[in-house]
Amino acid sequence: MDNLNAYNNASYEQMEGFESNHNMTATESVYSQRVITSQPLSGSNGSLESSGNRRAIPISVINRDNFGTTFQSPINGLDLMRNADQLIIQQNCDVTDLIADTENRYTVKVAARESAEAIYYATESSTSCHRMCFGSGRAFNMRLYDGSDQEAMSFKRRLGCGYCTFCFHLQKMEVWVPPGELVGTISQRWRGLQTSFEVCNRHEEVLYIIEGPRSFACFHKAGIFQIYTCDGATQIGTIVHQWDTVSGGYQLLLQMPSSITDNRHKALLLGSAFLLEYMFFESTQKKTNLGCFC
Repeated sequence: MDNLNAYNNASYEQMEGFESNHNMTATESVYSQRVITSQPLSGSNGSLESSGNRRAIPISVINRDNFGTTFQSPINGLDLMRNADQLIIQQNCDVTDLIADTENRYTVKVAARESAEAIYYATESSTSCHRMCFGSGRAFNMRLYDGSDQEAMSFKRRLGCGYCTFCFHLQKMEVWVPPGELVGTISQRWRGLQTSFEVCNRHEEVLYIIEGPRSFACFHKAGIFQIYTCDGATQIGTIVHQWDTVSGGYQLLLQMPSSITDNRHKALLLGSAFLLEYMFFESTQKKTNLGCFC
């Protein structure tokens, strides 16, 4: 019996020794492998070599500079007025607009181009209470969109009562561009019988002065407003409300000098034309309670 136990103990010790030697051999084989620290490259003899610089990816890469072509994004936003010195503002009316209390919609076109190309369409945002009670003196937010349905600019007008001669709360409109940047303001000046406005940048510096006809009337079928330099000495443009035989309705024609290259200045003058449209020329068949309460 003692001999059998001794034999079993010897066999167990031999098995433990075999497993220990096997584990050591496996560990040494794993950690003895070479660690790759750089990208292997093919040498001149076809063997793999290691270098600090990686081989170029085997695909075609186009270098735009080699073509000598300037890649530009599509024209949109204020850039649509880049070469425009005459803009037309036309109100879009249908049967619904005539019989219901709706917000105004306009189309802005370039007059000098063939067939008067449309560059913006404008939509008014206002409350029905303001439209019914204050008429064309209402506050609103006018958004102008380009052909890609992106907002190009917006006009924010406060509630005013400055159409006629003796008014206390004069008109003011702000011009904004995305994403929430103030371009400038158009403010009415008190000049007695003379209709006058100041066009200012965001720093409240006067850029242009707009003056209209002397009149007691609040609404006109036709009218001409002159655009002057900041000192009021030189006339540089006009805003004309005239009859268009093609469309069969009235339209506003904004004429600017070609010397104006800043599209932000053109946006301010365009906003001035919209303000005059609401103050004097808005097309409506409805009688309001306070539309001309001065």
